[in-house]
Order: sequence, then C-alpha cells, then structure tokens
Amino acid sequence: MRYSALALLAPCALLLSACTTVTPAFQDIGTRTGPCVEGGPDTVAQKFYDYRIQHHSNDLTALRPYLSDSLAKVLNDANSDPNKRALMQQDLFSSRTTLPDSADVADASTIPNTDARNIPLRVQLKQGTQSWQDEVLMIREGQCWAVDDVRYLGGSVHAPAGTLRQVLEK
Repeated sequence: MRYSALALLAPCALLLSACTTVTPAFQDIGTRTGPCVEGGPDTVAQKFYDYRIQHHSNDLTALRPYLSDSLAKVLNDANSDPNKRALMQQDLFSSRTTLPDSADVADASTIPNTDARNIPLRVQLKQGTQSWQDEVLMIREGQCWAVDDVRYLGGSVHAPAGTLRQVLEK
C-alpha cells in the first residue's frame, strides 16, 4: 500500500513542477527598426556623447543608431516643422545651448535589475571651466540600448521644459 501511494504521488509531483516554471519579467523586450550600437546602456550613452562631441553635429541620420525609434521619429518630425527648426540648431541633448567639451556617463553596473527596460544614467558634462549634470534615459529595444530622452538638470537650462521630449512636444 505504501508503494502504491508513492507511485500515485510521483506523476502528480511532476505535473505540479511543470506548472511552476519561472519566466523572465519581460517576455518580449520589443523590436527595433533602426540600426544600433553594441554595448550596455552606459557604454552606448558614452559612445553617443563622444560621437556628438567629436563631430560637433546634430545630424539626425548620423545619430540614428544611438536613438530609440520613437525619439528618432519625434526629432525628425521636429526637424520638418518650420516653427521648431531654430530649436533644432541648439544642443538639445544637454541643458546648455552649446555642445560640451567632454561627457562622463555614470556606470550602470550597479543597477541590479538585468530585466530592466529603461535605465536613467547621470552624465557629467563640461565646457571649459563650467560643469553640470544631466540625465539620459536609456531604453532597451530588442537587443539594443538606445537614448530615449534627456532630463535637463544643469543650472542654466535653455529649454522651456524639463526634458528633451517635453521641449519637442511644445
């Protein structure tokens, strides 16, 4: 009798274990239509700022691999709008109107959630003797990390709103 009870419980235990499998927090981390840059969120953000500083450019085509699909669309729409064209000549990716001389993106290795879909990173920016901080929001699209927004934290903010997306929406 004792063995028959065990023989009955064994299939039930297997059936229950099949029902309790662990799944990741996010089954699908989305897709990406544009090209992307290799690396984690902090690496991609640092490459983005390094590219901009080296090339002194707001060329949206060249910046596309660093930008999220939705931010690229918002920027392209703003670039087509005659009312926003002057705004597009400024440095939209920083609190200041002119491009910084250097940028140092905070390390994302201390962020414990490997399933994260978005990560805000502080960026220390310098221009001459002046320095300030902004925050770049990195999002995960497919297997890529991309810049999705910038929060202006620097003292003399040129923008009429607190983030890049808010500026472009006004």
